[in-house]
Amino acid sequence: MMVEENLENMLVNEGIPVPKEWVELEGEFLDFDKNNQTLKCKFPVRERYFNPLPTTLGGIIDSWIDITMGPLTVLLGQKAVSKNFSIKYLKPVGPSIEYVTAVAWRESIDGRNSLYKGELYLDNGDLAAVAESEFVEIRKS
Repeated sequence: MMVEENLENMLVNEGIPVPKEWVELEGEFLDFDKNNQTLKCKFPVRERYFNPLPTTLGGIIDSWIDITMGPLTVLLGQKAVSKNFSIKYLKPVGPSIEYVTAVAWRESIDGRNSLYKGELYLDNGDLAAVAESEFVEIRKS
């Protein structure tokens, strides 16, 4: 298991700063497993993320998973961007939830294209969302 500071240093060493959204959403790196090509991150749930119902906005949920997948591409040796992103919401993230955990992994790679999958878990362990995204490696100039 790699600690948060080491992962942030790895990103910076690859020429990729920690994303601004990562800082805004108060992300915390929990675990990077290079052999299994997985990254696990934790995010606090803040009241400012809620719609009037009150549940967390879908865009915030998307962001938690997407900003776990993005750094994973770099940690696995690619500099890639999302080509598409799809998500299925399974449980709401409401006021009783203190934090969520996003887990992302690379499902497959084919040249410059990679398929990543992700899951979002509530603090009680319930699965709240599943997502997948196709990433395309940026062409080297």
